Amino acid sequence: MSADITDPNNLLGENATSVTDMITKTKNEYGVSVRLLYLDSFGTKTKPTTWASTLLQSTSPSPNTVLLAVASADGNLVVAVSNNSDKWLKDQKSVDALSEAALGPLTAKKGAPDWSGSAIAMMNEIGKLKETSTSGDTKDFSIGLFVGVALLLVALVVVIIVLARNAKGAHSKGGKQDRSRKAMRRRDAKQSKQSKRGKRSEQRTPSNRHSDASKHVHPSYRHTGSMIDGEPQEDPKASESEAPVENRTENRAERRPDLGDAGTEAHTSATSESDSSAVDEYLKRFSQQVAEHSQETRRQKRNARKHEQTN
Repeated sequence: MSADITDPNNLLGENATSVTDMITKTKNEYGVSVRLLYLDSFGTKTKPTTWASTLLQSTSPSPNTVLLAVASADGNLVVAVSNNSDKWLKDQKSVDALSEAALGPLTAKKGAPDWSGSAIAMMNEIGKLKETSTSGDTKDFSIGLFVGVALLLVALVVVIIVLARNAKGAHSKGGKQDRSRKAMRRRDAKQSKQSKRGKRSEQRTPSNRHSDASKHVHPSYRHTGSMIDGEPQEDPKASESEAPVENRTENRAERRPDLGDAGTEAHTSATSESDSSAVDEYLKRFSQQVAEHSQETRRQKRNARKHEQTN
């Protein structure tokens, strides 16, 4: 008897050592503690599965502990798994698989029941379940990893698409802004050009009018008059100077008292000299005005030609 095996009837016999070695191997390789209980009868009316589970929990078992209880006289065999075991071990399918594996050597038709073979078969099934659960965990992990990577890739693709769309929208917006700025520049340039043309037209119009006026208004100047507002005006002095000296003399004689013959001759001579001097002075002044007017007319024509060449 050992702490892991209870066999008062020595059902294991000489195979007890091989069974003990298998218990150690199961613990070391699979992390599962195995306890064996061989009795003639469970001695209770309680359901065998309930009785075995209650008995196992009362011993405060370590995690992943399996109890194989056999009532040889009653023909009962029960497998109980501690409540603090891993899911792969305490699953009901796993418990049923362990029970079937332990029951096989006991129900064989070849002679007496193989008690040690029953215990070893159950422990071999524990190893298979562990390997299956490990491969299943690995498979689940691989699947989870694959799913995680796939989700990560999908998220990455979505992020790339969003960034690409944002970049495209920003580029399109920038292009629209550039086009808008270019259109505004063209419009401003056009308005500026039109404004300059308007100013040039305004500047050209007065000069043209003046030029036209200078072309069409050329009064016939005489040395006997001056021009006021483009119309020749007669100079009273000139008119008077143009009159015959005799008439002027007579007129002046009429306006003056009789001074006698000597006085008349002196007065006539003085009048002639003053009239001649006045005529000379007027002619000099009129010639100067004509020269100034000619210079002004030539300057206006030059300015008009410069405006036309500039436009």
